[in-house]
Amino acid sequence: MNTISENKLELEHIIGELGYSSLRVSIFNRPTENRDEWQTRIEYDSETNEYKVYSLADRASLMGKVRSYSDYEDAVDDFLKKLKLTVEYNKLRVRQNKNPEYQSPLWDE
Repeated sequence: MNTISENKLELEHIIGELGYSSLRVSIFNRPTENRDEWQTRIEYDSETNEYKVYSLADRASLMGKVRSYSDYEDAVDDFLKKLKLTVEYNKLRVRQNKNPEYQSPLWDE
């Protein structure tokens, strides 16, 4: 079983391979650390042994609900799905001449 540090490096590598490096993400930081508007987060709660995946909206407020997973792979799948949806949603906003959530070269592709 990988450590959280190894999982973080693996996820950072996957994000880079997908070309998602410009997205706002937080990988295995504490819930109160490095919060940013329109950020997608994955965390590990050592008290419950669960992975948490969720997104933040404007003013770093919770958007939607926090999903909990006991399985790392399930949490990663949800996290990456949220990133893909972020790209698709913001591309749509740009096509509709609306402002994206934040600036990223991914919206211009």
